[in-house]
Amino acid sequence: MRGVVVEAGSGIPVSGAVVLYVPAGQEGTEYALTDGQGRFELSLKARPSAGDSIRVSMLGYANVALALVPDGDGREDTDGGGPVTDWRNIRVELQPQALNIKEVVVRAPKVNLFGDTVEYNVQSFVEQQDKSISDVLKRMPGVEVRESGDIYYNGESVGNLYVEGMDLLGGRYSLLTKNLSAQDVKKVEIIEKHQPVRALKGITSGQKPAINLVLQDDARGKWVGSASLAGGVTSDPQALWDGNLFLMRVGRKWNSVNNIKTNNTGTDLSGELRGLSIYDRSGSAGSDGFISVSTSEAPLDAQRVRFNTSALANTSNTWKLRNDWKLNASASYLFDRLESSNFSETTYYFEDGERTVEESEEAMTRRHNVQARIEAEANRDEYYFRNVLRAEGEFQDALQTMTGEFPNTQKARLPYIAVSDDLRYIRRKGGRSFTLVSNNDFTQYDQQLTVLRDGSGGASGMSRAEDSQADGSGLSSGGGTDSIQRQRVGILDFNTDTYISTDFRVARGLTIGLRGGFEASVRRLDSRLEGISGEGDQAGMSPTESTPELFRNDLTAAFVRPYLTPSLEYDSKSWELRLSVPVSWARYWGVDTDHIIYRASGSVKYMPGPRLSLTVSGSSSNSGLDIHDFYSGYILHNYRYLTSGSMNTAQDESYSVSGRINFKDPVNMFYIDGAVNRSWNIYQTSSTQDFLGDYIVTGTEYAPSRGESWYASISGNVGIYGINGKVGVTLSYMDFSTTSILQNGVRTPYLSQTISLRPVFNGRFTRWMSLSYELAYSHYILSLPGTGTSEAKDNFSHTLSLNLSPLKNLDLKLSAEHYYTMLTSDQAKNTVLLDASIAWRLKGGVELSLTARNLLNQRTYAYSIFNALQQFSCEYRIRPLNILAGVYFSF
Repeated sequence: MRGVVVEAGSGIPVSGAVVLYVPAGQEGTEYALTDGQGRFELSLKARPSAGDSIRVSMLGYANVALALVPDGDGREDTDGGGPVTDWRNIRVELQPQALNIKEVVVRAPKVNLFGDTVEYNVQSFVEQQDKSISDVLKRMPGVEVRESGDIYYNGESVGNLYVEGMDLLGGRYSLLTKNLSAQDVKKVEIIEKHQPVRALKGITSGQKPAINLVLQDDARGKWVGSASLAGGVTSDPQALWDGNLFLMRVGRKWNSVNNIKTNNTGTDLSGELRGLSIYDRSGSAGSDGFISVSTSEAPLDAQRVRFNTSALANTSNTWKLRNDWKLNASASYLFDRLESSNFSETTYYFEDGERTVEESEEAMTRRHNVQARIEAEANRDEYYFRNVLRAEGEFQDALQTMTGEFPNTQKARLPYIAVSDDLRYIRRKGGRSFTLVSNNDFTQYDQQLTVLRDGSGGASGMSRAEDSQADGSGLSSGGGTDSIQRQRVGILDFNTDTYISTDFRVARGLTIGLRGGFEASVRRLDSRLEGISGEGDQAGMSPTESTPELFRNDLTAAFVRPYLTPSLEYDSKSWELRLSVPVSWARYWGVDTDHIIYRASGSVKYMPGPRLSLTVSGSSSNSGLDIHDFYSGYILHNYRYLTSGSMNTAQDESYSVSGRINFKDPVNMFYIDGAVNRSWNIYQTSSTQDFLGDYIVTGTEYAPSRGESWYASISGNVGIYGINGKVGVTLSYMDFSTTSILQNGVRTPYLSQTISLRPVFNGRFTRWMSLSYELAYSHYILSLPGTGTSEAKDNFSHTLSLNLSPLKNLDLKLSAEHYYTMLTSDQAKNTVLLDASIAWRLKGGVELSLTARNLLNQRTYAYSIFNALQQFSCEYRIRPLNILAGVYFSF
C-alpha cells in the first residue's frame, strides 16, 4: 500500500504524518510515517477486507479516515474522505486545523508501541553511573544482554543492530553497545519480525527482532566518543593499566566507528570482534583444529579470573553511495596474552567403580589476530545485492605445565588463515522473488604440539580395568623415563554452499518457495605423531616405527550434496504456518558411499491477540556424514587425550517436538516467555572412551545407541515505573539420558538432570540510592542406572550492588558476591568477593574515579560440575586486590 499525504488547497507534502491501517473491528497495529515528500508505504500481512480502513493524523491538521474497498474498479476518491480502491496510489489531503493548547508539563513515556515497533525512551532508563548503551539495555524490560554480548528480546535473539537505520559493523555490534555513550542515544527501537531485505517485504516475513539506535540530534553528523585512562596496582604488587578511546561519526554520506583499547585488568576484548548477527557468519574461523592446549578460567566475570595483557584496535567505515548502495570496510587487530593456574580433581565413573586423578596446572597463551572485511550492499525495492569478503589470520602459541599423576610440559603453536566470500542477490518481480546465494570459505591450519613427560609419571597413573590389562592392550609413552611426543597437524579445508531460490505469493497470505543448489567440501588432512608406542597383540599395536599408519594420517576427504528444498509460509492476522522439507543426495569420497538426506520441519503459531502467541513446532531428520571424522590414525589433542577417527557410513536419526508461549505488553513493560522441548536421537554409532596407559583414547565405533532429552523453561520480567527498575525470574529444567558411550568397551548409560533458578531485580528507591540483586541457583544430578550410582550437588551465587549518589556529581558503588559450591557430598566452599568504587563528575563530561576490586583479597575460587561420566572439581587462582584510579571523558 503506497500513497502521498498533502495539505489541502496548497498541495504541499506533509512530512511525519501517521498512516494507520485499521482492520475491521480491531485496533490498528501496522503503520507508516510519511517522508519528506509526504510519501508513505505500508507492507500488510494480508490483503484488506471489507470494513478495513486507514486513518491519517498529523498535529495541526484534522484527522482523516478512508475506507478500503476490497474489490473496486481501480478508481479512487481524493477528496480526503471517500473510499479507496487503488491501494498503490492513494492521495490524502489534510485540512489545516488550529489547536488551542493549554500550558502543560509533558513527560515522555518510558515505552511506546507503534505497530510492530517498541520504542524505549533511553533517558528515562539511564542512571548516573551508566557509561555505555549496553548498561542501559540491561535495565530495559524484555531485553537481556548476556555475558557474550548477545542481545535477546523476550526470549528471541536479536538479528541485527542498526544506528540510524544503518548496519555500521557487519554484525559485530558489541563494538558499539559496549562503547557508545548512553547520553548520545535518544531512543532504542525494537522492530519485531524485522525483514532487512526490502525486496522481500510483502513476500516473506522476517523471523527475528532487530534493534535500531536513534541518536540525539547533537550526536549526528559530527564526531562523538569517549576516552578513559586508568592506572593502579595489585596486592602482589603489579602495575595495572586500562585505556580506551572510542570515536564514532554518523553522517549523511560517511559513517565511521573506531576503537583502541588496552588493559591488564582482566577485561576480555576478544568478544567485541565476534559476529553476533544471524545474517553474518564471521567469528567461526579457527575452531576446527585438533590440538587443545590453553589456559583455564573459572566461571566468574572475566575481571575476576583473567591474568592478561590485551590490546585491540578496530576501524569500520561505511560510505553511502548512489541508488541505495553502500560500501563498508573494516579492519581489526587483537593481542591477548593470558596466564592461569589451578588445582583439579577429576573423578571418572566406571561400571565397576570410580577413580580420581589430581593435577595442578600452570598455563600461558599468547595470540595475535588480524581481521579485514569489505562489504558492498544495495538494498532497494526492486533488488538486493550483498557481497562480503573476509580475511582472518591468527598466530597463537601456548605453554602448559602439569604436575600430579601425569607430570609434563606442553608447548603448542596454533596458527591459521581463513578467507571467505558470501554473495547474495535477490531480484523482485511483482509478487515473486528470485535469489542467488553463494557462500565460500577456505581455511588452513598448521598446528604443532610437543609434550615432554616427566619420568616420575608414566603409565601407572590411570589404566584400564585389571582384566583389560591382562590381555595386553595399551598405549605407552615410555614408562618411567622422560619421553617426548610430537604431534603435527596440517589441514586444508574448502567449503561451498551455492543455491538459487524463488518465493512467490500465490494467494492471500500464502507464499510458496523452492530452493535448489549444492553443498560441497574438500578437506586435506596430514598429521604425524611421534614418541608413542603401542603394545599388545589384541590392540594390534607395536612400536611406532613398525606401524606408522597408526600414528599418521595422509588423506583427502570430500563430499558433494545437491539438494532441493520446497517450503510453504502462511501469514494471517491470527495464524502463521511454516513448513520446509529439504531433500538431498550426498556422495562421499574417503569412505566411498552415498546417502539420501532429509530434514522435515514445521511450525504453527496462533496469535489470539497482539500480545499473546502460542507456537508448536517439530522436526524429523537423518544426518549426513561428517568428513572431519574421516581418518583412521591417532591424533594427540594434548598430554591426556588421543582421538581416533571414524570411517562409519551409517546415518543417525533425530526427532523433536517443542511448544512455546509468549506474552508481551510493552507499554506496561510486562513479558513472559515459556518453552518446552522433547527430542529423541537414534545413533548408529557409540562414542568410545578407553583408558590406556597414560592416555584416554576417544573415538566412535559401529554400535547402535539412543539418546533422549527434555527441556523446559519459563521466564518473565516486568518494569516498575515508580522505581525505574524491573524484576524478573527464569526457571529451567533439563533432563538428558543416553546409552551412546562405551567406556573401556562397556556400555555405560547415564542420566543428567539440571534445575536452574535465576531471579533478578534492579530499581531506584530514592533519588540518591539504587540497588540491583541477582541469584543463580543450580541443582545437578548424575546417575548411572547400570550401577545404581547417583551423585547430586547444589551451587548458587548472589550478587548485590548498591549505588549511592549523595551529591549530584558524586557516585558511590558497593557490590558483594557470594558463591556456594558443593565439591563433594560432605564438602562445600563459600567465597565472598567485595568491590567498591567512587566517581566524581566534573563539568564538560569529565569523570574521576577510584575503584577497588576484591577488597578481601581472596586468592582462589572453587567450582565443581558433572560432565558426562565424570565429575570435575577445580580450585582456580583469581585476581587479587586491584586498585585503579582513572579519568573518563565523553564528547
